[in-house]
Amino acid sequence: MAWKPQNRKSPMAKWLPEWLRLALKVGLKCAFIGLVILLLVASYYYSKAQKYDLSKVAEEQQQNTLLDHNGAPLLGNDSKESLLITYDQLPQHLVDALIAREDTNFEHHCGVDFKGLIRATLRNAKDMSFTQGASTLTMQLARNTYDIRAKSLNRKFLEIALTLRIESSYSKNEIMAYYLNRIYFGSGCYGIEQASRKYFKKSVTDLTLSESATLVGIIRGPHIFSPLNDLAAAQNQRNQVIDRMLTIGKLTTEQASAVKNSPLVLPQKITLTKKPLEAANPYALKALDRHLNEILAQKDIRAAGLTITSALDLKKLHQCENDIKKLLIEAKQPQLQAACIIIDHKTGAIRALVGGRDYKALQFNIALDGKLDLGDAFTPFIYAAALERGKLPIKGNPSQTGKQLDPAETQRIAKRFGFNSPFNLPEIHYGSGTCSPLELATAFSTIANNGKRPHTFFVEHITKADGSELFKNTAQSTPAIQEGTALETAKLLKYKDGIAYTTAAFSGRSLWSAASKDSLTAVIWVGFQQPAPVPNKNSLLKKMQSLTYHWVASEK
Repeated sequence: MAWKPQNRKSPMAKWLPEWLRLALKVGLKCAFIGLVILLLVASYYYSKAQKYDLSKVAEEQQQNTLLDHNGAPLLGNDSKESLLITYDQLPQHLVDALIAREDTNFEHHCGVDFKGLIRATLRNAKDMSFTQGASTLTMQLARNTYDIRAKSLNRKFLEIALTLRIESSYSKNEIMAYYLNRIYFGSGCYGIEQASRKYFKKSVTDLTLSESATLVGIIRGPHIFSPLNDLAAAQNQRNQVIDRMLTIGKLTTEQASAVKNSPLVLPQKITLTKKPLEAANPYALKALDRHLNEILAQKDIRAAGLTITSALDLKKLHQCENDIKKLLIEAKQPQLQAACIIIDHKTGAIRALVGGRDYKALQFNIALDGKLDLGDAFTPFIYAAALERGKLPIKGNPSQTGKQLDPAETQRIAKRFGFNSPFNLPEIHYGSGTCSPLELATAFSTIANNGKRPHTFFVEHITKADGSELFKNTAQSTPAIQEGTALETAKLLKYKDGIAYTTAAFSGRSLWSAASKDSLTAVIWVGFQQPAPVPNKNSLLKKMQSLTYHWVASEK
């Protein structure tokens, strides 16, 4: 008789209901399958992470390259000093601030905070979006090193795999230093040393507690929390960092209160090294930096090693600098200021700018931000307003021309040209308003541009280190007056060698000269920082007229 195995049940199986036995079997099988899938996924991303060069995390961030319109370096032979720091150079309060704000368990976890990751995953599932990240310092280092930007599960798994590799290869102190060397701190600053020098004019080793907390506070919003963009927002973030340090026991109540009760103040002292022969002037570089930071914020660009091609023309910059320097020396008035700007009115590109006599003595950029008396420089726009409203311009008599018009209507037309400051309406036909050289250049170029006001810019395009384009500025304009009005207004201007120009003085306090030819418009202003009569104004006006002629005539 053939032997048959007996179907014996375990003691537990005897009392377990059938449905529960089935559930356990299915559960164990699912757990096994899940484990296999997990191992396969882990193996896949481990293999994928092995393809990345781990030495990159220790490399210095590539600095941005600034070029002029023709591809010439705007910083000349600027030195390439290394800005890498080591852990030993970091003040302890900077380390404590960073850990308190960004990664409380940094010193204890394996690079991934799994509790935080699970919590963030549940929150993301609830929100049906990637609202939480639970990124540790090491994960942020991996993301910034290898530019893993897209929010997806694939990105997160790869980030975790790279993070575990980094943690297994470097010490916590090294990871801390590499992180601070690489992270973006806004205003074009990559790494803690560059940020410290930019914002506080000192090396990272000399930072105070308040300054360290401010820099750490920038990290979560490098554009919006930059103290150069919003000092109040930066101070608020500093105080939040101080509160976190107090919570985790890194500060006493007295220390925290002392910092929070002190205002955040940026140093005003400007340290300038000797300018290289072929470098752009500081006024132009600061103006370019201002526009660049606006673009980086709008586009949320944080990559390092960018190539920024500006609208500036280095040759014209030097020409303007030298001409204005000579003009002021000949004027023999040490307090006399001058500013100029040259625009390509067909595109809006700003080709040259000088914002004042001496950047070391006056950092205020008169060319962009000055509020200067207009006076007779407003004459072309009174003619244009009259033509727009069907009135007859009286050449050489702008006040009589203006009296034909409603003052409020004249001001509305002036705003179309780009004049933003209010006028004293009863005296508007005498040019009773103020403007910057940029505003006058934009307005005057509108006449040469067939009635279209160009949108001015300093940055033409931005490319990444791999050559891919991140931003490109295209020519834009806004219709201000009818084309026929622009043509008729141009006929009322003075001409010399095909160059349309105007010169004006407001009671001898603001001297202006503007000229246009082909695609260029140039404006120069001369006066005192505190309004006062300018000596020898007629002689100066002739020289200014000669300069604006020269700048637009030498276009090619």
